[in-house]
Amino acid sequence: MPNWCMNTVVAKHSDPNKINGLRDALVLDMFFEHIIPIGEWEYNKAIDKWSTKWEASGISWMKFPDGRTGNDYLEISFESAWCPPENVYAAMIQDGWYITAYFYEPGMGFVGKYGTDLDGIYEESYEINNEPIPAELVEMFGIQEMFEDTEYELVENDDGFYEVKEIENAD
Repeated sequence: MPNWCMNTVVAKHSDPNKINGLRDALVLDMFFEHIIPIGEWEYNKAIDKWSTKWEASGISWMKFPDGRTGNDYLEISFESAWCPPENVYAAMIQDGWYITAYFYEPGMGFVGKYGTDLDGIYEESYEINNEPIPAELVEMFGIQEMFEDTEYELVENDDGFYEVKEIENAD
């Protein structure tokens, strides 16, 4: 069994047919195969094409209107094996999608964000026990709960980030 990586992606496109096509695929529990078809599943092919070994699991999604552009957009939550499907996101971006993808892999202790902005493609990744984590990511995935009943806690600092600190005994 893999470590499961939790993912949430906001996907926008100027072409309503792209939005509706992806929505129709999600109804069939297909996300990666819709973006990068590989046909019959094969381990090495899936890893090479999708950056993860299996199709998205536990897919849930919602379609929202974008009042600013008049186009709808999708918010998709799912799990992937080991890591976020970066190759899928890269293919979406090449196809004209604007995405913001959030990911959290508790087994290996990393969390981050991947997407597009005015400067192009960006990726932010943080090791939970080794560096400050943006509050947005801590709150999105409820990372505080990971530290319940341990000798560590997440402490918010003054610049909107959380850091892992050892709980001091009051002996």
